[in-house]
Amino acid sequence: MHPFLSRLGIRAEVQHFFQPFYHADASGNLVFPYGNDTEHFGFAFHRIPDTEMLWIAGNTNFHIARKVFICSSALEAVAYLSVKFPSFKRLDNLLFLSMGIRPGAEQIKWLTRNFSDKSFTLIFGKDILGRVCDLKIAAGISRIPAAIFISDDSVHVNFRSKNYIFPEQGFSLNAFERKAGYRFHTPAPKPLAYDSYLEQLKANNLNSH
Repeated sequence: MHPFLSRLGIRAEVQHFFQPFYHADASGNLVFPYGNDTEHFGFAFHRIPDTEMLWIAGNTNFHIARKVFICSSALEAVAYLSVKFPSFKRLDNLLFLSMGIRPGAEQIKWLTRNFSDKSFTLIFGKDILGRVCDLKIAAGISRIPAAIFISDDSVHVNFRSKNYIFPEQGFSLNAFERKAGYRFHTPAPKPLAYDSYLEQLKANNLNSH
């Protein structure tokens, strides 16, 4: 059990699940390894790396893992599993991945090579960058890439040789699927009242002390 995670309200079972995949620095801050870089969390900061490597946690036997969760950060993965823990009957077939602050094309290609038969869920925030990542990754793992850019409070998407424009506030993976008439079958759940699952835990646990 780590005191930072306990203060955030992370369930003991979830802490046990993720314990092999992080360590603490000399000051007790959480460190999540991404190969050549790290995600670093303390209550005064949260640094997510810009890297082509991934943080990987859970069942690292890729043949056995059935459900793959692609997350905006390692700590968001921990927060998501803690919030959603009652809906999981078993944990031994789960695999969590974080791509760092900017998911890249090579990371997505790696996913398609290694997890073509898996069920994917996207755990990204409600901000515009999180919603863009939802579409970018869902399209990438479907092997039909989407080109996305933001200009003048609008989101522009080129997908299957067609152009789509959304107001920034009205853009989401679901909104794009409806407009484009294409379903990726990749859930992207969001907390109802918060920007992320980590923010939900902070609001419900830290602000009450």
